[in-house]
Amino acid sequence: MARLHQTYFLFIFALLPAFGFGQTDAPEKPVILSPKDSIWLIVEEEKKYILHSVKAKQTLFSIAKFYHLSLEDLFEHNPSFRTDPTLHKGARVKIPIPNRAIKRYKGQNFVPSKNTPIYYIVKDGDNLYQICKRNFNMPVDSVAKRNKLKNNKIRPGQLLLVGWMGIEGIHADWRPAKESAPSDALKDRYQEEKKRRREMDTQGVCFWQKDSKEKGDLYALHREAAIGTIMAVTNPMFNRTVYVKVIGRIPDGYEHNVEIVVSPEAARKMGAKDPRFFVKVKFLK
Repeated sequence: MARLHQTYFLFIFALLPAFGFGQTDAPEKPVILSPKDSIWLIVEEEKKYILHSVKAKQTLFSIAKFYHLSLEDLFEHNPSFRTDPTLHKGARVKIPIPNRAIKRYKGQNFVPSKNTPIYYIVKDGDNLYQICKRNFNMPVDSVAKRNKLKNNKIRPGQLLLVGWMGIEGIHADWRPAKESAPSDALKDRYQEEKKRRREMDTQGVCFWQKDSKEKGDLYALHREAAIGTIMAVTNPMFNRTVYVKVIGRIPDGYEHNVEIVVSPEAARKMGAKDPRFFVKVKFLK
């Protein structure tokens, strides 16, 4: 029987290239930022965020990777993408930005072709002193001179050049380590929710971003499972099961037989070697 199962799965994987599964769902290394771009920055509850303007062929995965965020982090700050993950050119994606990513001055080694300007969007109630000192720890005179201000008067909606950001993106060590729910805790939650919900069984192709270095988070995108619930995903090739949290819907552009998209950490726990592999899924309705 074991040999029969092994033969079956080898047959399934042999067919995958014929159905286009040797191709990737997103372009490789899309350009996220260029020196010709401008970044808008806002401050909410003393936390800084940039508003990334979506370009053609960019995806939630490529944007999250560039700014070194997990997809779950990206959804947390952009909850509308949970139910409609389709990206439109020119749409704004809210990204938390660490202070280390903001170059407040052009140093000796500053290269214009490797940086893009950051503009703070003045909001109602702002004053120049507050913006310079509290938000960016910069002298008022420096910001005023940089923006050619004749006086300290500013108005809501005005853009103030406050610094620059490297077009290489956010480095991993610039973000604080994040604790994620362990798999055992997600399993316990699944068993508890199972008492109140109906369990559904399905199977199909699982996709993950193999080149991602993201670690820790156990989550999934699915077309049907309720957002916020837990799923059990099994790789029958190695008989490994991982419990993941449903954080959103699968974006447009994936084949209909892609049953689920999982985080890199979840895929690695299931022993995945290829960006697509066959899985069995249990979820609750």
